[in-house]
Amino acid sequence: MKKFSWLGFDTAFLKEIILASDIPNADLYIDGDDPDSLVSCMNTICSYPDADFILKYRSIIEQKLLLQYKDEVLKVCKALSITEGTFNEKQLAMTRKAASANLINAYIAALLSVSGLDIRDSNYSSFRYTRSVDMKKTPCEEVPLHAYQKDAVSALTKHFIENDKKAGLLVMPTGSGKSRTASCFLIREMVSRGYQILWLVHRHLLIDQAADCFYRFAGLSKIKNPAIRDYRISCISGEHLRISQADRHEILIASVASVCRNKDHLKRILGNKVMIVVDEAHHALAPSYQEVISFVQKHRKNTKLLGLTATPVRANEADSQTLYHIFDDTILFQVSMTDLITKGFLAAPKFHRVETGENFEPIISFDEEKMIRKYSELPETLVGKIAASCSRNALIVNEYLNHKAEYGKTLIFAMNVIHCRLLCTELRKHHVRCGCIYSGYEDNASVIDDFKTGKLDVLVNVNIMTEGSDVPDIHTVFLTRPTQSEGLLMQMIGRGMRGTQAGGTETVNIVDFYDQWDVFRHWLSPEFVITGEYEEETTEKESVKKKMADSYEWELCQDIYRSMVFSAQESNTSIMLPVGWYTLLDSDGETERFLVFENQLDGLRRLVMEKAGWITDTAFDGKAALDRYFGGFEDKPTVEDLDLLLYNFRSNETPPVIHAFESRKQIEPYYVAERAKGSGTDLLTAAAEAYNAYQAVSDIYGSLEAYQMKVCEAAVYNGNQRFIGQKVEELPLERIPFDRTPCYDIEQLADEVNREMFHGELSGLGSIHWSDKPYKTYYGKHFGETHDIVINSVLNSKDVPVDVVKYVLYHEMLHKDNMTHNPEFRAKEHLYPNYEQWDHFLDAEMERFDIKEM
Repeated sequence: MKKFSWLGFDTAFLKEIILASDIPNADLYIDGDDPDSLVSCMNTICSYPDADFILKYRSIIEQKLLLQYKDEVLKVCKALSITEGTFNEKQLAMTRKAASANLINAYIAALLSVSGLDIRDSNYSSFRYTRSVDMKKTPCEEVPLHAYQKDAVSALTKHFIENDKKAGLLVMPTGSGKSRTASCFLIREMVSRGYQILWLVHRHLLIDQAADCFYRFAGLSKIKNPAIRDYRISCISGEHLRISQADRHEILIASVASVCRNKDHLKRILGNKVMIVVDEAHHALAPSYQEVISFVQKHRKNTKLLGLTATPVRANEADSQTLYHIFDDTILFQVSMTDLITKGFLAAPKFHRVETGENFEPIISFDEEKMIRKYSELPETLVGKIAASCSRNALIVNEYLNHKAEYGKTLIFAMNVIHCRLLCTELRKHHVRCGCIYSGYEDNASVIDDFKTGKLDVLVNVNIMTEGSDVPDIHTVFLTRPTQSEGLLMQMIGRGMRGTQAGGTETVNIVDFYDQWDVFRHWLSPEFVITGEYEEETTEKESVKKKMADSYEWELCQDIYRSMVFSAQESNTSIMLPVGWYTLLDSDGETERFLVFENQLDGLRRLVMEKAGWITDTAFDGKAALDRYFGGFEDKPTVEDLDLLLYNFRSNETPPVIHAFESRKQIEPYYVAERAKGSGTDLLTAAAEAYNAYQAVSDIYGSLEAYQMKVCEAAVYNGNQRFIGQKVEELPLERIPFDRTPCYDIEQLADEVNREMFHGELSGLGSIHWSDKPYKTYYGKHFGETHDIVINSVLNSKDVPVDVVKYVLYHEMLHKDNMTHNPEFRAKEHLYPNYEQWDHFLDAEMERFDIKEM
C-alpha cells in the first residue's frame, strides 16, 4: 500500500513550511531545489500531516498549496458544508472557518490526496479526532424515513421511553437502514434526554459508518430539546482515538476489543445515563461483549441496552435463547426482507455470480499479503494488478453485451480510476452509451444527470455512487471488486435496490464477478449479505503457501519488531534480532505472528520435544510453559504468544514450524563486524554494504550513520550486547509549558510515592531528577544499571496536576523490580488511585496545551 510522502509536493510550498518552522539552519535546505533534501527536512518537521501540523501551518497550506488544487478546495468546502457562491467565495469562506476537528480532518485529507493517496484506501478516518457539533448553528430538522422505519422508531420510543424498559432487539434485514433508523431514535429520544450513547462494533471498519449517521443527523436532538448545547462524537479503536484519550462525550462509538482491554477507563468517561447499542447484536454472545455490558451495568445503574441485527436466530437453539435473554427476551420491532420487497420498499434481487477463472494469488507480494490479513481488504497495488487484466475486463464487457436487453440501465462499480476509464472505453467501442465518473472528474454531475435522464445506458464509477446519488431506476449493478466490508457492499447494492414505493424498480440484477481465491477466500457474497442464507463453510484452515513462507522475509514482521524495539527502549531493556517466526491462527481464524529470538530456541525445542506430556493437559497453558521452559531467558515470549502456540499445536494435525530469517546474520552488527575483520574490509564500508542490501537494516536502525555506529560498537565490545538507543526527539522550544516556573520538588514527590505506594520500603534507587530540557518522546525513564530515574521537565508546571507527576514517578519506580510492561506490571501500575484519570491527562490533555516558549 502506498505511503504518504512529501515528495510530490510543490517545492515552493515545502520551502515556506521549512522557513516557518524552528528547525536549525533552515536556510541551508531552501537554497536549492533538491527534492530529497527538502523531503528529508519535512520529515524532520512532520513525517505525516496531523492536527498540530495543520494548526501551525494552516495559512501556508491555504495560500501556497490548496489554491493550486481546485478539486481539493471543493472537497474541503463540501466537508465543511460550504456550498454557496463562486469558487473564490467558497475558498474565502473556507479560510474563515474555525479550526474545528472537522476542518483539521478535511485539510489532512486534502494533503493525503495531493500526495497521491486515495483516503478511502489509506485507513484514513474523518473521525480520527473528536467531532464537536456547534448546536447553535445546526438546524433543527427531521430526517426522512420510510413508513416501516417510522414504525420502528415508534416501537423503540414506546419501549424505552414510555414504558422505561431496559433492553430489547431491533430486527431489520441488511439494506433496510438499521443504522439510520436506530441513530434517528437515539439522537431524537435518548441524546435529547441526556443519555450517553455507547455504540459497540466488532470491527473498526463499521465505526465510521455509524459515526457519520450521528454527525449528519445531530439536528434531531433539538426537536425534543431545543436548548441542547453539548454534542460530541468520539470514536475509539486502533484507527481512531485510544480510550485513554476519550472523554465523557455524548456519543462514543467503539470497537469492543478496544473497550474490553481498558474497561477501567469507562468509569471515567461514562455518563450518568447510558444507552449501550450492540451493532450486529449476534456478536453479543462473545465474552468481550459480555464483559463490557456487565461492567457498564455494574457502574451505571441507569443503563439501557439495544441490539441491532438482521439474524437473531443462531446456529443452535441454546445460542438463540442466550441471545434473546441478553436483551430481555424482547424483540421490539421486526420486519423481513420479504415484507419490504412485497410492499415495494425494496426491489427483489436476482443474483448472478460470474466466475472469471482468474487467479491473482501467485502475484500477491508479501506486503500485499500483510495488508490483506491486517485490514481484510485488497491493497491498492493489488487492485491495480487486477484492474489491468485484459481477459478479466473483456469478460466484464462481454457479460453486459451478451445480456444487454435483460440488464437495462446498468451501474458498474469499478476497482480504481484506471479500471473505470478502461471499462468505459471498451463499452463505447461496442457502441454502448456509457459514461464514467470518479473523484476529481469535473463533469461528474452532468454525467450522473445524463444517466438519470436516460441519455446513458451504463455508468461506470469508482465509489462515487455509494454516496447516495439519486438514480432510482437502476436495473443492474455490476460488482467487480472483492470486499469484506458489509457496509461498502450494501452501499453499492443499495444503489439498485430502490423499490417501486421509492421510485425504483420491482427487481434488480446483482452481478458479482468472482475470481479464483485459494488462500484469501472470505470475500463477501452479495447473496449471503442480502438474504442471510449461510454458505457452506469449509473446515479447512487458511494456510500460507509453502513457497511464500519459505521466501518470507522481514516485510511482514517489521511493524511487530518496531513496536518491540520501542518497548525495549522505553523500559531500557535490550532486545536481540529475531531468528524467525511462527505463523499462527487464533480461534477466529485470524493470522498472528510470533517472533522467535535466538535465546528462546532451546526452550521452544524442549517445549516441542515434550509435547506428549502436555498436549492433552488443558491445565497446561502459556504461563505454565513460560515457567517451565523459559525461566532463565532474557528475552521471554509473552504468555499470549505461548497460549496461541499451544492452541495451534492442539488444533492442527500439522504442528506449526519456525520459518527462519535467512538474512539475520547478514545484518546483525556483530556478524558484519566479524566479516569485515576477517576480510580486511573497512568497518564503515561493510556497514554501508549491508545497509544498502537489506531493507531490514533501515527499518531497525534508521539512518546509515546510526547503523555504522552500531557496527563499530560491536567491533569494540566484541559482540557483547548493547542497548539499542532510541532516537530522542527534543520538544521544540515553543512547546515548553506556558508557565515554566519550577513548582515541584521531584525528590520530595518521590519520597511521597515511596510512602504511599511502597510503604516506604522501596530501596536501591539511584538519583531522581528532572530532565535538563523538555522532551516529547516520553515522560519518564528508568535506567536499569544505575536505577536512576529522570522525569521530563515538561511536567514541572502548575498546569500539570501533582498526581500526574507522582503517577509517572510511580510507573518508573515500578521498573526497579520489573523492566517490562507485562500484565503483572500493568496490574501494579493500576493500583495507583485514579490512574485512568492521569493516563487521560498524559494522553489527551497534554496534547491540548498551547505550549510556548517562556
